[in-house]
Amino acid sequence: MKPASFVALVRGAFRSLVTFFGPSWDGPVKRYHPEQHYMRGPGPKWREKHFLDRASPGGA
Repeated sequence: MKPASFVALVRGAFRSLVTFFGPSWDGPVKRYHPEQHYMRGPGPKWREKHFLDRASPGGA
């Protein structure tokens, strides 16, 4: 085998590997953080607890 054809073979193999593994090389694993996607706001229990504190006498 000639050195030029060996280099071409190695180059082709490397290019195939990069194409195959390329999309999965995004760096560190990105974890799912639901608080970044699911923003509904506080629920009725939170409102009940915090709005009663504001409605105390002498508030405003």
